Amino acid sequence: MGRMRLREVRELSQAKKQIQPSVTRSHALLCVAPWAGEASQGRGRRIQSPGLESQRYHRASPQALTCQESSSSVKGLVQGLSGPLCVLFKPEHQASGSGCLSLWTPGQLSGAEPLTEPLLRPWPHVPRLSPQVIENCVAAAGFSVGEFAALVFAGAMEFSEGLYAVKVRAEAMQEASEAVPSGMLSVLGQPQSKFAFACLEAREHCKTLGIENPVCEVANYLFPDCRVISGHLEALQFLQKNASRYHFRRTRRLPVSGGFHTRLMEPALEPLAHVLKSVNVKKPLVSVHSNVDGNRYAHPKHIPKALVQQVVSPVKWEQTMHAIYERRRGTEFPKTFEVGPGRQLGSILKSCNLQAWKSYRHVDVLEDDGT
Repeated sequence: MGRMRLREVRELSQAKKQIQPSVTRSHALLCVAPWAGEASQGRGRRIQSPGLESQRYHRASPQALTCQESSSSVKGLVQGLSGPLCVLFKPEHQASGSGCLSLWTPGQLSGAEPLTEPLLRPWPHVPRLSPQVIENCVAAAGFSVGEFAALVFAGAMEFSEGLYAVKVRAEAMQEASEAVPSGMLSVLGQPQSKFAFACLEAREHCKTLGIENPVCEVANYLFPDCRVISGHLEALQFLQKNASRYHFRRTRRLPVSGGFHTRLMEPALEPLAHVLKSVNVKKPLVSVHSNVDGNRYAHPKHIPKALVQQVVSPVKWEQTMHAIYERRRGTEFPKTFEVGPGRQLGSILKSCNLQAWKSYRHVDVLEDDGT
């Protein structure tokens, strides 16, 4: 089974240009870690020096992929699926990277060092990241498919298994999106905006057009008064045309191929559920928050079910931010690190919790290495 999965990963690398990920670059991994003495908080993706080895971190690290793709191919594979995953491969002899992260660049790959270098640089006014970051990371969360990255980071599943599940998920969701013309609409509203009522009227409009069982509902809760709505294209067009009626300040169609995180994705449930049955899910080493309700997973058995449910459920990211940063007055906020291309999650955090955002940092693990 392991060899079959590795073969799938190789095939995925070769066919990455043909796969259209069902996510956007905003889907990244968010890691939270407190300061510990002089150790800089580990934003979930700190990389240790090659000589550092510790059995203590072994479980947080997935088995290394031994495929022989070139560094550029690996980088392409990550970018192809990945705004969401934002991951690096890990060599067998090294401890898990960044915070509790388990993903590294394989030592046998030529030119691998440039991919890890961005994570080795110290933050401005912050001590160089150290292995203590791993010990002090307290929580992880990933947006949409990024939740798989958070789970791998926390040692809840092996990297190769997580990547294989993401491949199956992406293909199934792409196939579902081709069945019905649908999409996603980013909406910046106001306190008086009634998103649910707007979606209801959009569905009624679709019925007048002869569309049976129309879909139009909130797919992402980003921050106060900001939502992403998914559904039939006719419904989204109706909302854009009547934006002022619902007190929408701004609407923008997202460059995605389907109405994700709605029941339009139901055909993708069975393929994902099937592949997750073969994944050995373990108890996360740090708290991982579910997109379905924003709460941290209480038991490993809940993880596969929630990952499947997430495909047809809204991403409750705003609720997740509240759950992670809720604390008594006067309690210091932890350091937060966003891993991956773009800073969208940081922008969302700023809108959700300004005080927590003041301790935010970003690391782009796919920074251009000159190749």
